[in-house]
Amino acid sequence: MTRLSAAREVLAAGLLVAALGAVTDQVRGVQREATGFERFTVRSAGGRAVTFHFAPRDSGAAAALARTAAAFRPAPIDDADLPADTFDIVVAPSEAAFGELTGGRAPDWGLAVAFPDLSRIVLRSPRLTGQTGADPATVLRHELGHLYLDVAAGGSDAVPRWFNEGFAALYAEEWRWVSPIRLAWGRLTGSLTPLGRLDEAFPDAPAPELAYIQSMAAVRGLRQRGGDEGIRILLARVRAGASFDAALRATYGMTLGQFYADWEAELGREYGWAVALTDERGLWVLLAVLVAFGYLLRRRGVRREIDRLRRREDASLGDPVDHSLGVEEWERYWEHEDDAWQGEDRDASL
Repeated sequence: MTRLSAAREVLAAGLLVAALGAVTDQVRGVQREATGFERFTVRSAGGRAVTFHFAPRDSGAAAALARTAAAFRPAPIDDADLPADTFDIVVAPSEAAFGELTGGRAPDWGLAVAFPDLSRIVLRSPRLTGQTGADPATVLRHELGHLYLDVAAGGSDAVPRWFNEGFAALYAEEWRWVSPIRLAWGRLTGSLTPLGRLDEAFPDAPAPELAYIQSMAAVRGLRQRGGDEGIRILLARVRAGASFDAALRATYGMTLGQFYADWEAELGREYGWAVALTDERGLWVLLAVLVAFGYLLRRRGVRREIDRLRRREDASLGDPVDHSLGVEEWERYWEHEDDAWQGEDRDASL
């Protein structure tokens, strides 16, 4: 791509940002014009309008992503009870355009960014992320999860950050985050961040994976307690004005602090050495332990053998006798006239 075309895409992205911003407070169903970008609108499984904005060369990718958006709606979400806002999906055609569209807020490892207050998602074109191995459809479902959660809870700030990220990952079926082994090693090595601290700020790059795994597992734990219906009721209570702690108490019969304590206990039961040892690292640790144990056994055996031989030798020699030279023998030895005692007459006798 030439510098001129790249500059045009950045300019088009800036114009699109301005166009979208100009209609933020208007009816979401209206068609939007954006110089340099094409657009079309599809309906989600719940009837919600989802509008895609994309450069002409990303029309194929946009069509594929539109099929994902049309088929996706998190199970606890009932669109019939929610505001019918339109979701805008912007496919950034270049890295420069992605930076312009996100205001530079996306980390280097981020493939997409959701702006719940604007009901908008900006994601890198699949042309730009082909080498990452990430599935564009899964990435889109994750970001749509953030938008749906924002509408269902009455705002993203109404729920803890771990719940926000865990909800999006769980209902996007992000199997790349499903890693009991990583969670077990994180617990055993003390590298897990407590759920309460994840609410302050999600860990930054370069290693946010463990926090996503932890968040997804925590939300899955809530779903195991009451199913998708339990989470729907929880969000409805939050949207009605209850705090997350109060909604959690009314839905599951426990406070947020109790959930954190139960979660820590559950980690100890389900993600211990039995899980960690199924990993390659665990096998090496087990092998090292076995080698060390074998060495100690061998060393103990050698010591026993040495002690046995010493006892045997002592037994063959009988009672110990003092064979050292006394004072008289030493004096006699050093008498010059007693050559025989000193052994000097050995040659003469031969």
